[in-house]
Amino acid sequence: MIEKKSGLAVFICAMALVFAVSALGQKNASQHKSGAAKNISCVTCHKTLGGELAKPVAEWTGSVHQQNGITCNMCHGGDPAATSMDKAMSKDHGFIGAPHGQAQFDACGKCHATEVAEYAKSIMGKAYLEGKGGPSCAKCHGAHHNAIPEVPQLCKSCHKDTTGFDQIDPMNVTEATVQMLSKMKIKLGEQKVAGTRPSVVPKIKEDLDPYVIGLIAFGGSIFVFILGYIIYLILEKRD
Repeated sequence: MIEKKSGLAVFICAMALVFAVSALGQKNASQHKSGAAKNISCVTCHKTLGGELAKPVAEWTGSVHQQNGITCNMCHGGDPAATSMDKAMSKDHGFIGAPHGQAQFDACGKCHATEVAEYAKSIMGKAYLEGKGGPSCAKCHGAHHNAIPEVPQLCKSCHKDTTGFDQIDPMNVTEATVQMLSKMKIKLGEQKVAGTRPSVVPKIKEDLDPYVIGLIAFGGSIFVFILGYIIYLILEKRD
C-alpha cells in the first residue's frame, strides 16, 4: 500500500513539474515577443511622433507580420537597437526607407520567394518593375497591415471594368489571361447589342442538344393542347 501511494505521489509531482515548465516556457515566449517589440527603436520612436508617422506602427501591431516576428528593419533596413534616429536610419546599417521597385520585390521575396518570382514574370509585375503603372506588393496587400486582397473589389481602384476578374489568378496575369478577358467582354458586348432582354426561344442550334429540343417540343405541344381545351370550355359556357 505504501509503495502504491509513493508511486502515485511521484506521478503527481512529475505531472506538476511538466505543467510548470510548460507554463513557464509559454510565459517566457510571450515576454520575449512583447519585449522584442518594445526594444525596437523604430516602434518606440514612431509611436511618439503621432499622426501619419505613427500610423505604420498602429497598422503593423497585431498584423500577421508582427505575429510572426517580422520587424521594421527586415523590410526597411537600419538598426532597430540604436538609441538615436541618426543611427537607426543610417545607410551604413542598410537603411533603405520605403522599398520600391526591385528593392520591394527583394524585401518581400525574403519570405515569399515563390509568390514574388511568379508575380515578377506576370504582366502586372513587369509593368510595376518597368514603372508603367503595375501595382506593387504593398499596393494590393498593404504595406504594414498585410492581408489577402478581395478580388475584384480591390481591382476597381485601378480598373473601371473588372468583368471576369473573379475568374483569374491576379498573381499570374499573362497574355492568355488578357485574351480570355477580351473574349468575355466581346461576348457580353454582342449580347448587349442584340438586346439585354433574353430571347423567349433559346438558340436551339448553339445551346440545346436534340434530346432537349424534343422535350421542349413535346412540352410546347401539351401546352398548346391545354390552352386550346380551356378556350373551348370558355366558348361552350358562353353558348
